[in-house]
Amino acid sequence: MKKLKVNRISSSEAKSFFANQKKQTKVKNIGQKVKRIISNIQKKGDTELIRISNEIDGTKFSSISEASFSKGDFKKSFEKLDKITQRNLKFLKKRILDFHKKIKIHDLKISDQVFSTLGQIHKPIEKIGIYAPGGKAVYPSSILMTALIAKVVGCSKINLFFPSSSDFAKDLMLASAHIADIDKAFNFGGAHAIAAMAYGTETIEKSDKIFGPGNSFVAEAKRQVFGDVGIDSFAGPSEVLIISDEEDNSKEIAADLIAQAEHGEDSKCIFIQVGKKGLNTLIYNIESLLKDAPRKEIIRKSMEKNSQFIQVSSFDQALEINNLIAPEHLQIIVKNFKESWLKKISAGAIFLGKHNSAVLGDYAAGPSHVIPTNSAARFSSPVSVEDFLVRSSISSIKSIKNKEKYNELLDSSIYMAELEGLYGHATALKLRRK
Repeated sequence: MKKLKVNRISSSEAKSFFANQKKQTKVKNIGQKVKRIISNIQKKGDTELIRISNEIDGTKFSSISEASFSKGDFKKSFEKLDKITQRNLKFLKKRILDFHKKIKIHDLKISDQVFSTLGQIHKPIEKIGIYAPGGKAVYPSSILMTALIAKVVGCSKINLFFPSSSDFAKDLMLASAHIADIDKAFNFGGAHAIAAMAYGTETIEKSDKIFGPGNSFVAEAKRQVFGDVGIDSFAGPSEVLIISDEEDNSKEIAADLIAQAEHGEDSKCIFIQVGKKGLNTLIYNIESLLKDAPRKEIIRKSMEKNSQFIQVSSFDQALEINNLIAPEHLQIIVKNFKESWLKKISAGAIFLGKHNSAVLGDYAAGPSHVIPTNSAARFSSPVSVEDFLVRSSISSIKSIKNKEKYNELLDSSIYMAELEGLYGHATALKLRRK
C-alpha cells in the first residue's frame, strides 16, 4: 500500500492557515439546479416529485402511495431485524431519551407595578420533517437523534424522508422510524424531498421545520427554503479536531481520526500534538489501521485532502488554533485538564479523556450528534430540545394598579414613537393615558 501523504504544519503556519481559511463554498451550478427542482415541486406537486425521483434515483414509482409507509410498515420492518440490532436500537433510544428528558425548559412569569404578567412561554413545533441520508452510508442513528427529541417535547406530527437504497437499508430506516414513533415515512431523497417537506404536495403535508444532514443538493435546498420553513442548520462536511499530550494512545487517536474520515472525502481531520513527542508514531498507526479499513479509499482521500497534523509547545497554543476552527467535534486528551477551561473553548461537541471518543457521541452517549459544522459552533449549538420549541413573549394588564407608573410607561413609549416618526403609534398610546 502506498504511503499516506499527510499535511504537517507548524503552529504559526496553522494559525495563519485557519485564520484565513474560507468557509466551504457551494458546488458550481448547484444553486440553479436546486432552484428549478424546488420551483417545479411547488408548481406540480406529486407528479413532479415522482418524475424527479424516477429520473434521478432510478425509482419506478407511479404514485406517492408506492413510496409511502405508515406505522404498520415500520413495525414489520423492525420485526425483520435480528434481535441484536433490535436491542441496540432500543439501547440508543433509552440513552437519547434519558439525556434529553433531563433538560428543563422553564416558562417565565413575573409581574411589576404596571403589568399583571410579563413573561415567555414555550410550545412544541407542530409538524417536523426529518431527512435521513442514504448515499455512501446509512444513518438510522440520525433518525433517533432528531425524532426522539421531537417526541420528548411533544411535537405532534413527524414525517421521515430518506432516499432509495437497498432493501436492508430501507428496513433499517423504517425500523428506526418504529423505534422513534414517527408518523409517516416517504422514500424520497435529495433536493426534491426537501422541497416536498417545505411546501407540501397534494398528498404530503407541509412541515414547519426540517432536520437532518444530507449531500450538497440537500444542504443547498435547505438553504433556499429557509424562511418559508425552519431548518436545523446549514450542515457541511464532518469535522474532528483532537488535542493530545498523552504518550501511549496514538493507536486509539489514529482510529478516531479514521472514524471521522470515513464519513466522506470532504471530512476534515485535524490533530494537534502538545509537547515534544513527534507525529511519526501516530501516522504509522493510521497507515496500519487503514490497510484493513473497508472504506479505505474514501478515508485516504479525506486524510490526504483535508487532514492537518500540527505540533505545538503548549495547550494554550492548541486552544488558540482550535478556536480559529471552532470544529464540530473536539477531543481533548491532556493531563490535568481543568473544567474552567471549557468556557474558553469553541466547539460543537467536546469529548474529554483518553477513554472517550467522538464516535461515542455519534451513538450512545446521549446528546444529539446533529452538531454545527464549518465553524458555525461560534454562534450555534447541537440540536437539542430547544430546537423543537417556539417561544412566545406574553404581557397582561388586567387593571391599572399604579396610575403614575402606567403613565410613565406610556409617556416614554410615546416619546420614542414620535422620535421615530410613527405618530400613529403615539396616538394609540395617548388615548390610553390616565
